[in-house]
Amino acid sequence: MFRAQRAISRVDVAWRLLTPLLAVALVLSAGLVAPEPVEAESSSTVVTLRQRQLSAEEAMLRADKQIVRLQKQRGNHAKLLRAAKSKLEKAIKRRRVAEHRTDKARAQLRELKLTLARDTRVRPNPRGTQKVDKPQLRKRIRKQETKVRQLARTQRRTEKAEAKRRALKQSRLSKPTRARIEARMSERERAEDKLSLAVASMVSLSKERAGRFGAASSKNFTKPVRSSISQAFGCTGYRTNPRHGSCRHFHDGVDIAAPKGTRVRASADGYVAYVGFSPWDNGSRAYVVIIGHANGYESVYAHLQPQRRVRAGQRVKRGDVVGTIGMTGLTSGPHVHWEVKKGGTNVNPQKAGR
Repeated sequence: MFRAQRAISRVDVAWRLLTPLLAVALVLSAGLVAPEPVEAESSSTVVTLRQRQLSAEEAMLRADKQIVRLQKQRGNHAKLLRAAKSKLEKAIKRRRVAEHRTDKARAQLRELKLTLARDTRVRPNPRGTQKVDKPQLRKRIRKQETKVRQLARTQRRTEKAEAKRRALKQSRLSKPTRARIEARMSERERAEDKLSLAVASMVSLSKERAGRFGAASSKNFTKPVRSSISQAFGCTGYRTNPRHGSCRHFHDGVDIAAPKGTRVRASADGYVAYVGFSPWDNGSRAYVVIIGHANGYESVYAHLQPQRRVRAGQRVKRGDVVGTIGMTGLTSGPHVHWEVKKGGTNVNPQKAGR
């Protein structure tokens, strides 16, 4: 009986000790297992969006190359057209000069022939002889006839050259490259729109994921490069953006000048939303990195060297290297264009999060 009571007491003690351990294990397992489906779903979404970004970026760059090639071809055609037009104008001038000279020589020939006919007219005389012919005048007439024939040949050559250049101008140099360029531009616009939508989706997803860091991660954005500011945020005299409020030109970011190759660091914690060439630039495209932060913030780093130091979906912390300063896009010198947006609206990066 005592042995049974002792066994029961031992079981009670063991159960009392195992109960809190089991509770702790359940809590830990719940904390470890619960986020996995959400994180897996986010990871698959990140991979899908990254693939869409890469395909849209490749299509955009491919259209850019085709447009540049067609514009170069059209430029060469325009250059050849100008050269042919200049040669055609010179040929027309030469033809007019040749026509003038030919007409003048023919008029002189007619006068000489009339003079010869008048002077060599047969007139009877008392002795029954005729007037002596003038050999010098006949010699001048033969020379003038040779000159007229030469000028006529020159005129025919100039007319042939003119006709040839007219045909060259009308056939070879009038290729319909404009229609092909417009088709490639519409194709590029579609690729730009597709890439913009993919970037916007990735930015919103990055902001959502960055919200897990807490509000403190998006306070007091730091400069991505420790260097002097070459152009501040706000009204500027440079022709950057159109009129913004009371400004004639508005700079929507901060330019920080630094030597080429200087490391650019993340200004706050977040997730990388996009790494690649900007779909919003016209002509020369800047290489940009876009990071989504908590509290609806996003930061943009432009004019970087085309190197993928980070990739879309990667988590970064304040101070992590995201790229290096380059001169991609429209820029007069090596610098990084740093933007910070909140809810899609540009704010002063130096005052963001405060």
